[in-house]
Amino acid sequence: MIDVAQVILIIEMIILMFIIVVAWIYILSVILVPRFHTVANILTSNVCLVGFIAASFWIVYFALYGFYSSILITSTILCSFIPYFQITCNCLVIYALVMITINRFFVLVYTNKRFFQRQAWSIISSVVQWIVAVIIPLPNFAGLSQVRIYDLLKC
Repeated sequence: MIDVAQVILIIEMIILMFIIVVAWIYILSVILVPRFHTVANILTSNVCLVGFIAASFWIVYFALYGFYSSILITSTILCSFIPYFQITCNCLVIYALVMITINRFFVLVYTNKRFFQRQAWSIISSVVQWIVAVIIPLPNFAGLSQVRIYDLLKC
């Protein structure tokens, strides 16, 4: 019999699947329609791409956690990688939204600077956001790996 926790997990996974579908609809419309190739739409597409990645990760995690929790407990590799990917996915979403805010700020403050109103600036901002979101959780990943190796050697 299905308990309440599994019902909540299934509802969460359905909501995350809806996010994936909506994100892809937006991304494809921006890619396929040339008049949508603006700075604001490129930044919003970045948020949609990050939302897709985060939702995909959380669907896999909730499926493992809710229905195959023995895999999470026994796998040393998953115990090392999952916290890194959790932090990375969450950082990607937050930094994408912060990057939109910073871009809008620069466009408003530096209205005479054409560089901040170009597509190159939005792409540079998105690349910087991705680099920062991947690098920031690395110390946590290294710390978890050292603890796991120490525990394995101790046994």
